[in-house]
Amino acid sequence: MYKFAIGMKYTLPYLLILCFLFSCRHDFEKPTWDTDISTPIAYTTLNLTDIVKDSIIQFDTLSDNSLKFIYQKEIINYNFDSLIHLKPISTTKNVKLKTINFSNTTVTHSITMGNLISSIDFGTILFPDGGTAVIPAYSDLLNETFPIDANDYFEEMTFTDGYLDLTIENGLPTDLSNVVIELRNEGETNNIITMNIPVLPSGESETTTESLAGQTLLGNLEAEIISADIVGTAPNAVTIDYSDALTAKIVIRDIELQEGIAVFPSQEIFDEDTVVAFDIGDVKLKRVLVAEGGVEVVGVSTIQDTLKIEYKIPGTTLNGQPFEFYFELPPAPEGGSITETKLFDFSGYEIDMTGKYGDTINTIYTESRGWIDSSGVVTYISLEDSVFNTITIKEIIPEKAWGYMGKDTINESPELDFGDFSDFNGQFDLEHIEVKLLTENSIGAKADVRINTFKSTSNQNEIVLNTDVLSSPISIGSATENPNSNLEVTPSTSTVVFNEVNSNIDELIENKPHTLGVDFELLLNPDDNQDDGFLFKNYGVKSELQIEIPLSFSGLNISLKDTVDVSFSIDNIEQASFTLLAQNSYPIDAEIKMYLLDQNNLVLESLLSEQIVQASEVDANGKTISNTSSELTFAFNNISESLSLCKKIAFEVTLNTQPSNQFVTIYSNYAMDLKLVANFNYTVE
Repeated sequence: MYKFAIGMKYTLPYLLILCFLFSCRHDFEKPTWDTDISTPIAYTTLNLTDIVKDSIIQFDTLSDNSLKFIYQKEIINYNFDSLIHLKPISTTKNVKLKTINFSNTTVTHSITMGNLISSIDFGTILFPDGGTAVIPAYSDLLNETFPIDANDYFEEMTFTDGYLDLTIENGLPTDLSNVVIELRNEGETNNIITMNIPVLPSGESETTTESLAGQTLLGNLEAEIISADIVGTAPNAVTIDYSDALTAKIVIRDIELQEGIAVFPSQEIFDEDTVVAFDIGDVKLKRVLVAEGGVEVVGVSTIQDTLKIEYKIPGTTLNGQPFEFYFELPPAPEGGSITETKLFDFSGYEIDMTGKYGDTINTIYTESRGWIDSSGVVTYISLEDSVFNTITIKEIIPEKAWGYMGKDTINESPELDFGDFSDFNGQFDLEHIEVKLLTENSIGAKADVRINTFKSTSNQNEIVLNTDVLSSPISIGSATENPNSNLEVTPSTSTVVFNEVNSNIDELIENKPHTLGVDFELLLNPDDNQDDGFLFKNYGVKSELQIEIPLSFSGLNISLKDTVDVSFSIDNIEQASFTLLAQNSYPIDAEIKMYLLDQNNLVLESLLSEQIVQASEVDANGKTISNTSSELTFAFNNISESLSLCKKIAFEVTLNTQPSNQFVTIYSNYAMDLKLVANFNYTVE
């Protein structure tokens, strides 16, 4: 509401009457008399600029010190955050151990010539080390069971596939015959492999292979030589070397493990590339600078060894370095699993959205790898072991984005508060009204603004703007990016002006509206231009309504109201009146009414005056040359009760230009000085 913002200080001094009565022992009759009291109770200086104090409308002083109303209101503000949403996307990998890549395992055991000779009576005398002798034939000289220890590699393994090679190498200086060897788990009777060799010449070897599919091997194996005959060297003497040996070699190869207790070998668990595609409508992004965003990784493993995970986004860089992170999943407990959650931030990174080969849009190319570096610790291993890995690219809030911004239409119908004019009762005519629609496009794409309806709504009327100016959309070109500059974006702008010549805009404002209604469409990229553009955070399309009204008007019965607080504390009032002393530099006559109000704003008394506040004296141009003094009297009866209940005084000021059709220009130095005086007839007892 448009009101006089009158900052009044109220002063009503208490009347102190001191009666000095001299008394002896006699009773005297107390005297009484009447007295008149006049006291100021309020002062103020009234400026028309106070009408809109704390209002949406402001004043501006022109070069000639005249005033104009300024109304500014944003009607469109559609920014980056409203156009692009990069919602969270998750990818899940559930990797089961289809195979465990074990290296070939080799275990050997040797029986030396020295061992054999020491088992013969007087053997070391007959066949001294380094000497020469003819070795006679012996039957069953080799007949023993010896351990083969594989516990450095495994304690127990059950295979789905694989092979065991048993190789007997004759390093003795004599041939062997009738060689029978059995291999089995220690303490068991079932043979894993049985080897029969009729003749094994000196310096040669023989190999037998057995499938391990469905077999279980223990780390403690044993080989038994069932029989082995020494053929002898007669008639030839040979050199006796106690280090010469018969060697049994076991090779476990090409295995596929079902389960076991073994040293988990170093190996790669998974190595995968993933393309993450964002669904953002017809927007085609090629690059994004991240304001906020990150990656959350949840890893679950049942493997009883440390799992190492590496994650990369090669096309996401900060200072030339790609985004990557590394973390470890500790060994899972026996019969259970281990879970780790990690969050990695890539705020400030620039993302290449064109994929691995630069031939797509709206995508992020990722690389992930998981592997085990063997700890050398024997642990339980099973093909049922698995790694569950979820990678979530959290919501990305872009700081900047480049690409095709898409084609979009936004419809809105805001109502703009314009209530300050609605408090103007009476009729008035503004000499000149100019309304501007300023549109600013800070997006790297063309935009159109179509105003479908522009109207003003008052308590009595609704008036719609009628103009040919809005027959076609308001087109605003693409903004310009300024790399390596403090001014990141140079916007493209458009200004549309409405006045009383090209529209009925004066009718809309003189309608004294409490609201202005705008129905508009914002069209982004209306021509569907596929060229690359850009969007920056907090930059978008803005439209502002500007109304400029030079304070030059004519009018009748323009009524303005204001209320001030007062307090009276006085008794025995017989008669009273108010006198309003006015100094007026406005070239406008003013009628003033006053109302005494109680604390609930109910009218106790209506105070009228037959006088008016006279307009100031003006020159030939209608500009004030001297102030006019006026004195207005407000008389009333039955004042005692009204004043005792009075908590407020309401002023109603009615303005009239003279003549009524004469436009009056208001200048910044115009004011109306008011002094309110209370006049009382007071009975003193």
